[in-house]
Formats: sequence, C-alpha cells, structure tokens
Amino acid sequence: MGVAPRGTAAAPGSARTGGEGALADAERPRLERSKVQHAGLVFIIGSVVILGVTVALTTGEETWRGMVAFGGWLVALLFGVEFLRMALEALGLLVLVNGTQDEKITLIEALELTLEGYFVGQLIPISAAGVPYQGFLLTRKGVRAGWATAVVLVKAFVPGVFFFAVLLATVVIVAFGWEGTEASLTFLKVVAPVSAVPIGLIVSLLVIMLKYPQFFDRLVDRVAAFLASKLSGRAAERVEEGRVRMEEESHVFRAALTALGRHKRWALAWGVLLVVLAFVAEFMVAVIIMRGFGYRGPILGPLILQCLLKPILFASPTPGSLAVGEGGYIGLLAAYLPGHFVGVSLVLWRLVVYFVPMLIGGILVARRIGRSPSGAAERAPSSG
Repeated sequence: MGVAPRGTAAAPGSARTGGEGALADAERPRLERSKVQHAGLVFIIGSVVILGVTVALTTGEETWRGMVAFGGWLVALLFGVEFLRMALEALGLLVLVNGTQDEKITLIEALELTLEGYFVGQLIPISAAGVPYQGFLLTRKGVRAGWATAVVLVKAFVPGVFFFAVLLATVVIVAFGWEGTEASLTFLKVVAPVSAVPIGLIVSLLVIMLKYPQFFDRLVDRVAAFLASKLSGRAAERVEEGRVRMEEESHVFRAALTALGRHKRWALAWGVLLVVLAFVAEFMVAVIIMRGFGYRGPILGPLILQCLLKPILFASPTPGSLAVGEGGYIGLLAAYLPGHFVGVSLVLWRLVVYFVPMLIGGILVARRIGRSPSGAAERAPSSG
C-alpha cells in the first residue's frame, strides 16, 4: 500500500498495488557504524558507571547472603521470561503482517526483525530509527513499503492506548485507596504525573491523526516552521525531512488502522494483544527479581508502576534510556525491597531486559550493515 489520499483508507489488499510518496520508494535508513558505535559506547560506559556506583553504595553482608539464596533457577527463569517477551512481540508482528496482506514472513524472521528494531530504536532513540529500519527490513521480505511502515507504526503506537487505560485505572484505584507500601505510593505520586505527559501526547496525536488529518498536517507544518526558523544548515534540512516523513507516515498509519479496523479486526486485535502481553512479560522480570530477594506482596502494584514508568523510558533521549531507566527502577525497587538489594536487582534488570537483547540485536544489525571501510552502512536499492 502506498500513501493513501488524505482522509481515505486503503483496503488491506492494496498492500501490493503500488502507491505514491516517498514511503513507496523506501530505502535503507542510514545506520552509520560510527554513530552506532558512539551510542553503544555511551550506553555501555554510562551503564557500567551508574550500576557500579549503585552496587557500591548498596552492597553489604545481607546482599551476598541474598544473592546466594536467589538461586540459579530464578536466573534461568528471568531469561526464559525475557525470551517469552521477545517471542510475543515477534508473534504480534507476525500476525499484523501475515494477517493483513499476501506476502508472509516466518516466526524466525519476525524475531530477527524484532531484535534488530529493538537494538536500533533503543540505541539511537532521538532519530526514532527503529520504525524506518524495521519497516525497511519488512520490505526486504516482500512487504510493500507503505504497508510495512504502517504495520510497524501500528505496533509502536497502539500500545500507548494500553498505557493510557492503565493510567486511568490507576487514578480510580488511588481514589478508592491504593493498597501498598508508603514508599510505593510515594513513587506513584512522582511517576504518574510525569508519565501522563508522554501518554497524553501519544493519545492526543492518535486522536488528531485519525479524526482530523488536515489539522494534524497543519500542526506539523507549524511546529516544523518554528523549529526551522530557529535552526540553520543541516539541522533545518532534517526538520524539513522529518516534517515530510511525519505527514506521509501519519496518512499511511491512518489508512492502515482504518483498514485493519474495518476488514482485519481479528489481526489488529490479536496483534495488539500479543504486543501488550509482551510488555507484561517484560515487567514480570522485575517482579521475579523482587520475589527472589524476598518480596511477597501482590504483583499488581509493581506491574502498574512499570506500566506508568515505561512511557517515560520511551521518551528518554539517551541510548537505552540511560540514567532515566536506572533512576526509575532504583525508585521502583526501593519501594519494595530493602536498600541492600537495590543495586544487584538493578544489575539483573539491566542485564536481562536490555544488555542481552541488545547484544543479540546488535550482532544481527552488524551482519546486515556490513563492515565497509568508510564505516557507513551500505545502501539498498529502492523497494517500491
């Protein structure tokens, strides 16, 4: 499917029927090796420093006894749950692709695309590279460029509605009395208002994008014009490129979501459900860590708090949510665990949820972008 005319929805079957716009002539996003290496270096060094300081400040005799009691089987369970998270997210992508158009991908391909997209999106968050890169990989599997972008956008944006629902439910729960420790309530009072900003932005953009596409275009134009007036040179060019891409992708997203809602509701419902379950599995990693170090309370509280914390991590401009992630999870862990377990718990969380998936994704990306002498990624021909 190409870029649909404004205010119209393309049918799912049109995913291979050509189209207009830059998305139909998609090319490989530029992944310069030097940029990836710089972001990776910042993430690794920054994480080691923050984790090292946290462990040094929180480790005591009780910490070592707790680590011995934690048990190897719980470590294996942590990695099993993280693999389940990746598999659920890959299944969500698989359903959204195979259930909406003729070209099919395998589960292994969906898993590879998920890991590579996760690596790029986490390591270079400011450029939002994960969406165009994962869309490009889908085009290499035969999916039409516009529809590939639409599927990735649906997968990326729709879970924001889930976080919005959690935020509303949390307000109701608090109104009727939050059952938890005083520390968890304090953490909630800090995180919930901050989380409301990115969640509100996502939901507002979705509503405007779907209901008022022309107003959305005018809004994007005005913001881009303001930024361009304050910038010059390459920065101003990037603002213009971003404006064009955002307007094109917003119409692709609107057409795809409308078409899915009308003609492929089961694919949309199952795809979104699987992605949401992937988030729940990710949040269970921290819960299992807490259980391993002695927390025996309800798991609903930690799950809710992580649902509210996740949009803040998404909005973080640092590689891998560096510093923001550590700060957020230090507060979360301290709300449920003694202080001497916070440091080692934070290391386990980073290792399982970020380091290992990003390492695997990085290996896959490195194989794909090659090792040219110039350090720049090879460019693929148009896949329109």
